Amino acid sequence: MSVQKPPAVDAHGHAPLVDGTPPELVEADFLSEVLQVQADDAESFLDDLLDKAARLGISLSRPSTALSTADKPTGYNTSGADSSVTLDTSHARTTSTGSQRSVSTTLTAPSSTDGNILRHKTSRSLTFAQYEKYLSQINPNLNQPKFLADAPPERYTPVSLFSVSTEKSYLGIRNGLSKMRRRRKPSSFSEAMTICCSACREDFKRDQSLEKLPCGHRYCTKCLRIMIIQSATDESKMPPRCCTQSIPGQVVKSILTREEQSVFLKAVLQFSTPWEARVFCCNPACGEFIPPRNKIDPKYPSQATCRKCRTRVCVMCKRSAHPLGQDCPDDWELDAVLKMGERSGWRRCYKCRTLVELTQGCTHMTCRCRAQFCYICGAVWEPAVGCPNFCNGEAEMERRRQEEQERMTALEAEEAVKQEAAAKDRAERLEAEKRTKESPEFQALRADQKQEMTRFQMFERKSKWLMWTRHAQQKLALVEKHSAMVDKMSERHAKTSANLEDRQVVAEMELRSTLEQSERNVRIRLKYMEAYCDGLGQKPNASMPSRVVTERDLRELGQQYNVEKNMKQLHQAKINVMRDRQAKALEELLERQEKEMDRLVEKNNKEIENLESDFVDEEDILTMTFNRRRSTIEKRWELSMKILRKEMESEKGGRFSVLEPLEWPYGKDLLDDGLSPVEE
Repeated sequence: MSVQKPPAVDAHGHAPLVDGTPPELVEADFLSEVLQVQADDAESFLDDLLDKAARLGISLSRPSTALSTADKPTGYNTSGADSSVTLDTSHARTTSTGSQRSVSTTLTAPSSTDGNILRHKTSRSLTFAQYEKYLSQINPNLNQPKFLADAPPERYTPVSLFSVSTEKSYLGIRNGLSKMRRRRKPSSFSEAMTICCSACREDFKRDQSLEKLPCGHRYCTKCLRIMIIQSATDESKMPPRCCTQSIPGQVVKSILTREEQSVFLKAVLQFSTPWEARVFCCNPACGEFIPPRNKIDPKYPSQATCRKCRTRVCVMCKRSAHPLGQDCPDDWELDAVLKMGERSGWRRCYKCRTLVELTQGCTHMTCRCRAQFCYICGAVWEPAVGCPNFCNGEAEMERRRQEEQERMTALEAEEAVKQEAAAKDRAERLEAEKRTKESPEFQALRADQKQEMTRFQMFERKSKWLMWTRHAQQKLALVEKHSAMVDKMSERHAKTSANLEDRQVVAEMELRSTLEQSERNVRIRLKYMEAYCDGLGQKPNASMPSRVVTERDLRELGQQYNVEKNMKQLHQAKINVMRDRQAKALEELLERQEKEMDRLVEKNNKEIENLESDFVDEEDILTMTFNRRRSTIEKRWELSMKILRKEMESEKGGRFSVLEPLEWPYGKDLLDDGLSPVEE
């Protein structure tokens, strides 16, 4: 098998999509590699197959093919869940209960128990595939649009030159050309025009986000979220719809958050279950809905367990589970058995209410609880009198014996006829199966089907390997991008811290220089004041002018001494204040940088979480797509087998049967060809 190279990813870690579809799910590749047909030939091949089936008298509805669903979003469930058994609910909706073994010829929705072996990651239990399946079941009752969103384009029929309506045709062509010109050149008025929400009537510009629903109405995100959340709490509003058309799952998923999506999908699971099959937790403090069981607990087959509080509930009466060995009082099947026993001649004991069979000819019956009563009327038997109602036991017993004998004779005759017909049919069926197995035409068809199954498995393995490898590359690219962003931010933070420290050192040096200059000024002033006051009591020179040292001068000199004495402590205090302010500024800077780094890491983790969620969604889409393709192939194999059987019966005149369908090899190691996902 040729190994395809995984698709490259862009700068944001995303792979290019083809019309919204993952590159591993392109239908053209599936048609060419598995079915070995071109996309143009697939439809014609299916049409020929259906025409041949119709000519042979095989009435089948046209099944959905891989080609017919190629243009639909892959996240949607493209096949309806048709079933042979449906249950009516209070809202006139139908819920399938037997689509696993459906006998319908249309494709059924892929079951949750289908083989899903190559699970690179564990998918979520609640997905929007359940919502799409729910819509496929109820859409026939809701799909009644009031109007179309866009009017269909007018279709012009070529008109002959000899037609009398040439003028009308000319006008139609001219109108069509004018419409094309208007579409090519939108007016500035239409660009500036606002659109209002259909619910709140608030105006929005065209460039703002308004969700357009299939019916044509537009809603803002706020109103649409309210509508969807209300549908999750009110069953009459589920599914959320407008103009009787359901809101698609893609729109619901884009509107709701992950917590709201979980609540909505739980409501879908609850409302898609019929009323009579819904089981809720009987714990008054819980009351959680218990989903239908995919697998019955062998220890407690008639009980369901709440996933939230682990309380056991009886699935019949919807109340607390009964002790072992005790029957449910609401068990209608048990009541049916009791009624059948009474019709067969059994009587219920008036004391312990068990069924007692008459084994002897006497009408006096004794239960194992020692209670005695009359077999005919059920009255309490009196030892002295017998039946208090004086029933004629012999005549009644004789009549019952005759009726029982006649009934047994009729049953034996009917059983003999049935056995004879069954033996004849069994012999014919065995002969037809033997003839079918020995037929070279059926052997060739089965060989082609096995080869197609092998190609399907190889293509599925390759698609999953390509998807896993692409996911690993995308995650690796995103992690490298995040690492580069963290390194860049760390480098920027280090430079900012270093610049702040340098500025703080320069500021401290400038402050010290200013304080030293102030200290020199104080000393110079003190020197001059001392020189002025030193002449007190001395006779000045004749050449010097006379001076008078006052008390004020002495007081100022003392103050100057005090200033000089406290000057060092004052300067050191100013330096300490500056250092404290600088340390606080540095601490605030580091705190801001730490918060910024935390926000970046949180943003990166959120992106990785969203990417992994997208990976899970893509794996769910891949699983749904291959389940749909597998179901389509099985239906086509079944149709081909029926057509060949009809042809062989008409050609050779004998009876042929249909070979048993091929079983898909689930549970085996499908990565045995050396393909392994890229390590992250």
